[in-house]
Amino acid sequence: MQQIPSQEAMKNWTLLAVHQLGGSGHNLEIEEQVRQMLHLPDEVSDQLYRDSRRPVLEHRVAFARSHLKRDGLLDNPKRSVWVLTEAGVARANEIVSQVKDFDLSQLPAEDPAEADTQGDVRIIEDEWREDLLSRILRLSPNAFERLCQRLLRENGFVQVQVTGRSGDGGIDGHGVLQMGRLISFPVLFQCKRWQNPVGASVVRDFLGAMLGRADRGLIITTSTFTTAAREEVSRNGVPPVDLVDGHALAENLRELKLGVKEIVAVDQEWFDQLESWTSEATAGDAIFGISG
Repeated sequence: MQQIPSQEAMKNWTLLAVHQLGGSGHNLEIEEQVRQMLHLPDEVSDQLYRDSRRPVLEHRVAFARSHLKRDGLLDNPKRSVWVLTEAGVARANEIVSQVKDFDLSQLPAEDPAEADTQGDVRIIEDEWREDLLSRILRLSPNAFERLCQRLLRENGFVQVQVTGRSGDGGIDGHGVLQMGRLISFPVLFQCKRWQNPVGASVVRDFLGAMLGRADRGLIITTSTFTTAAREEVSRNGVPPVDLVDGHALAENLRELKLGVKEIVAVDQEWFDQLESWTSEATAGDAIFGISG
């Protein structure tokens, strides 16, 4: 079975991907471009490292970006955006001239199960994000609910309610997204504090539960979405559902300065306060007979 290229080989493919995107690209665009250029089937592109459970493709592309920046071939002028330098353009053109008839079968490849230690390689651009998601995974269920409420409110939602009823197709709550002063619409959401990828079946159940209740949905996870899950929301006729993975979640918290300090480090005190606020709020809810 075709495998994901090794970390060293991924540098060239990442450089080519940015070149194909017109000389610049967002993290997610670059990763998707690499996947398409390599014609990776879903079962390959969705592979995880056995121990760390990190997506192999995502990690190796991030590793490549970091090293290409170190080598002066990529620049990172804005968070999550990468641009070819003058040297990067020259190197990409050189690679293109060399690989017109390139045989993908000749790519150095590794089996993620046999090279699991690669998943432990720390990438400077990802260290704060890994620490943040690790901290969120340690939150209590109630604190995680409060975090989701705060996140949605900071992004323009009002009337945010966390319900989390079992047997509700995975609907964890609802809110109203306020678009300026004139337009608003209801949104159902689901929050997955997972380490494993969110698959297509989760998305299908959520879409089914949405019918007749809201025109738009939102699924947030601390992990990733499989390729099939992302394809599920792009099918014709399904209501719009936005998928926010751990990478995007961390970036949004960083932009909002929620639990992340300016020096790009996890603010441990902020999360400790969140736990404290949760305990106090839960006690208050009990006194006033409030649930959810």
